[in-house]
Amino acid sequence: MRERSPTATAEREPSYEHEPLDRSDVPPPDTPQPEVPRDHLAGFTRVQRFAAGTATVLVALALVLHTAATFFTVSPANAVTNSHGDRIRAYMGPEFKQNWQLFSPDITRTMDHVYVRSRLRAADGSVSTTGWTDLTAVDLAELRGNLVPSRLRLQLNNAWSALGSSHDAEQRPLGQRGLDSERYLKRLALTRTPAPPPGSRTVGVQFRDIVTTVPAPPWQTGQTTPDPSVRTTPWWPVEQADLAEGHRA
Repeated sequence: MRERSPTATAEREPSYEHEPLDRSDVPPPDTPQPEVPRDHLAGFTRVQRFAAGTATVLVALALVLHTAATFFTVSPANAVTNSHGDRIRAYMGPEFKQNWQLFSPDITRTMDHVYVRSRLRAADGSVSTTGWTDLTAVDLAELRGNLVPSRLRLQLNNAWSALGSSHDAEQRPLGQRGLDSERYLKRLALTRTPAPPPGSRTVGVQFRDIVTTVPAPPWQTGQTTPDPSVRTTPWWPVEQADLAEGHRA
């Protein structure tokens, strides 16, 4: 038998050599994949998208108008305030009233103590008057000793200040601002007074303000403190819309 040559056998064996893999375009296993941007409104219908866009525009417009009203309220007199000053003040006060005494303090020399009483009408038509309720004492009791007092307790002071600047010496309202200040003060007082007896309802309110001058410091001699002065408003009629929940018949 003819023997095979080792050289010939080696030449017939297949080659198992492979080309090296190019891994330059394969990201490491821990590399975070880039996020694909998503449309947050994709799940909304056309009507819902229109409503969302309209609401955004209205909110932006309201912010612009409120900012403009605030600017013209605290700015010096100009053409806009001369033409539309009443409308701007009616919008800003009393909820958005601006007070800049923090930057130019004016020391308070008087103290106002506000009282209110109500006129009640019973089911048989008879009319009675309640006693005076000390609104200022209620606010002071919650403000004293409270490190974080509620701004709701400043409403009475702001409302009474707005009333004084919107009425003349005869307690008559000056334009729409005066009427709005009366309505605001009535509603504020009715939320802080006891509800009338069953079968009765509130038909009128009256306010009284006792103004006391703050005494001078001890080192200022020769100054006298005047006696307290009393200011009483006329009886203001109370409508159904002015009544608090507990005062409604």
